[in-house]
Amino acid sequence: MVDADRPGDSALPSSTAPLLAVRGIVKEFSGVRALDGVDLDVRPGEVHCLLGQNGAGKSTLIKVLAGAHRPTSGTVEWQGREVRPTSPVDALRSGIATMYQELDVVGGLTVAENVFLGHELSRGGVTRRRELHQRTRELLDRLGHNRLSPGREVGSLSAADQQIVSLARALSHDARLIVMDEPSAVLDSEEVGNLFRVVRQLTADGVAVLYISHRLEE
Repeated sequence: MVDADRPGDSALPSSTAPLLAVRGIVKEFSGVRALDGVDLDVRPGEVHCLLGQNGAGKSTLIKVLAGAHRPTSGTVEWQGREVRPTSPVDALRSGIATMYQELDVVGGLTVAENVFLGHELSRGGVTRRRELHQRTRELLDRLGHNRLSPGREVGSLSAADQQIVSLARALSHDARLIVMDEPSAVLDSEEVGNLFRVVRQLTADGVAVLYISHRLEE
């Protein structure tokens, strides 16, 4: 597994304290070592790429960061404090959002309903629809996708637009680190270029990105 920064992608100086500091992470499954002493620092506004073939341990590391796996040994520090997330929801509450290759949008809901899924804007059990749409528009504007309508049904969107909805959901939780698992797998070359533009926008705002791929050209 290779960890590399793309030149020019860091928006903040390298002296900034890491958001995420991974030290000596080992993960074993029934005697098989999937991760063997992984170290990784991620600072605000940085992009890191994890590159490796299938079976290299990329997905295992993602699941450790997301709280889906407990490491066999090693530590994970988040904003200077050791953490042990117990679930993806726990990690998200801390500010670590994970976008898996199989997007977790709900086709029967609108863009706005997906963005705030799990932390709905409501009062007395009634959705505050005007506020829901307004805040969704603000997040889509931040990602440079104000052409997407908050009221549009997500199942009618392309895979690229569904990724934007997933990113907007992460930002709605004030995520400071977004982990992207093979985000280009279902995109064409133009959509990949747009994805990179969105990543640059996120890092310009101080959000860190961990980008997982098996494509060396990316």
